[in-house]
Amino acid sequence: MELMNWREQMLEDRDGLIRVSLEGNIGVGKSTMLYLLQRDPRLQRVLEVLEEPADSWKNVNGTGLNMLQAYYEDPVRYAYLFQSFVFITRLLLHKSAARKSQPVILLTERSVSTDRVVFVEALLEQGYLDGLEAVAYDAWYSTVVNALPNILADCYIYLRASPDVCYERLKSRARSEELGVDMDYLQLLHEKHDDWFLKGTSVVSGQDGHGGTGSSRGGHLRVIDQHRRSPCGIQGRSVLVIDCSSDLDMAEQSAERDAILDQIVTFLLSRLTAKSQSQSADICDQVSVEFEQILINSQSHHQGTSQAPAAA
Repeated sequence: MELMNWREQMLEDRDGLIRVSLEGNIGVGKSTMLYLLQRDPRLQRVLEVLEEPADSWKNVNGTGLNMLQAYYEDPVRYAYLFQSFVFITRLLLHKSAARKSQPVILLTERSVSTDRVVFVEALLEQGYLDGLEAVAYDAWYSTVVNALPNILADCYIYLRASPDVCYERLKSRARSEELGVDMDYLQLLHEKHDDWFLKGTSVVSGQDGHGGTGSSRGGHLRVIDQHRRSPCGIQGRSVLVIDCSSDLDMAEQSAERDAILDQIVTFLLSRLTAKSQSQSADICDQVSVEFEQILINSQSHHQGTSQAPAAA
């Protein structure tokens, strides 16, 4: 009965909600980007940000027990428990958001799809999840996602940086529960993200990140392949891929940071236009046209002005 109540609440109360997931490796800068977007005047009254419920992982049910730290310290023992708990806390976060009537764009830090496509796959490869645990996870995961399809993102923004860059940023923020995160793990997560958002997708517009046109810092729009096999029902969703290289500090104002924000804001706002025209137009084509225009404007701006130095 409780699951059915959630289903009614999430399908009916927020039927017009556009769900976008901000994705990327540990240390890539997701929290900083969420902070900037939440305060961007162009998104006022239309954007709601949901950060990962990490506090719930670090203080389980108010007991002071830190499941995130326990997982990093003993992944063989806690991998299945932690990933299951992460899914539950994301679901609770979505339930809370479903009660609100405004705004219309819900931007989440990662998604339930990330848990399955990136982290569970990585744990299987590392041997921290066995076959039985993986089958059990998929059994209840698929059941819940099929019953509550609105917990899936409509589209994605992938902040991409090398594992080396993420590792340096991770060390600089020095979170105690992340002390056990090493380069090998970041490399594995990087590969899983790329498998999802690059290898499993097709380029729609912008530079392709592999020798295509546009600036090296530019973003590009992709679409997850329709034929791709996935337990998440994410085929056909659009992905904005943004380069977050080592010489760009998102915490410091610069021309390059502003250009990236312009691309992301345009992508988010174009979803509103596409949503309103979804009865008579192809959403992906609409987003592609508007995103291509912001790339042209951004390139013209950089050709006509000197580039501000990026923070170290």
